[in-house]
Amino acid sequence: MEIKELDKEWVALIDEALKIGLTEEEIRSFLQTAALKK
Repeated sequence: MEIKELDKEWVALIDEALKIGLTEEEIRSFLQTAALKK
């Protein structure tokens, strides 16, 4: 399975979020909110 460019960007974003101290739950909540706004 090929990873799309967008997926790589999201992985990098999530990695950064974890580095600055966001919890996995906060990230998941943000991603769900972002998905609903599409």
